[in-house]
Amino acid sequence: MDRAEPRPAVDGASAPQPSATDNGAGSPEAAAIESDGQHALPVPERPEPPHGRHEAPRQRSDGRPAGAAIAVVLASVVAAVVLATWLISSAKETPAPPKPAGAAAPTTTATATGPTSRPAKSGSFGNLVPNWSFEENLSGWQVLGTADAGQEPQGRTSGSSALVRARGPGQIGLALPKVVPDAKQGQRYVASAWVRSTAPGQLVTIRLVGADGKESSKTSATTLPGLQWRRIIVAHTVATAGPLRLEIVADAVPAGDALLVDEVVVRTG
Repeated sequence: MDRAEPRPAVDGASAPQPSATDNGAGSPEAAAIESDGQHALPVPERPEPPHGRHEAPRQRSDGRPAGAAIAVVLASVVAAVVLATWLISSAKETPAPPKPAGAAAPTTTATATGPTSRPAKSGSFGNLVPNWSFEENLSGWQVLGTADAGQEPQGRTSGSSALVRARGPGQIGLALPKVVPDAKQGQRYVASAWVRSTAPGQLVTIRLVGADGKESSKTSATTLPGLQWRRIIVAHTVATAGPLRLEIVADAVPAGDALLVDEVVVRTG
């Protein structure tokens, strides 16, 4: 009799069940018998997921690795830095201020070369002389005596000065008629000019003359040697209302010698 076949039940008792067997891994399993007499296959166990350094790398929910997100963030930071640098450099470029209304435009009749660091216009520091530094020409000035006048490329502190050269011996100079068109009676004016000459020791006089030609104030001084400039100042109080005339003259100048004048100023004082 084969021991694998079940024994028939005696006196209504149930047949004995086969004993549990070890599956080799230490966990018992029931050896169930199907109706055809064959053993059923055991159910395979589900493997545990790996842990530690053997664990698979995590993925973002959208399937892209975390490195792609970091690259996008770095690119955004670089773009923001470049934009900020451009904005800062653009803000430093300050536009030139607009010219004030009524400002005198420079003339185009300049005859001398060299820098023009001072504008030829009135109103500089309260100066009443329109063409006071001769940067463009001698506009507005009259030549006194037998002389030729023009610009000298070297001024006292600016690009040019006025030069009056004698053609024969005598008095030479410059005059500015109506430097004050309507001087008020009792008003005090102060005039000054920087002068030098090609021959040192030349006597130069600066004069303010009133409307009737009878009242005037003057100051005289001799020029210094070499290229040194000397300032001469005169003050005048108006006795009769009317225009005021300015004169700068040198007496007994030999032919060929020259008087140089620069930075002429007339102010109320």
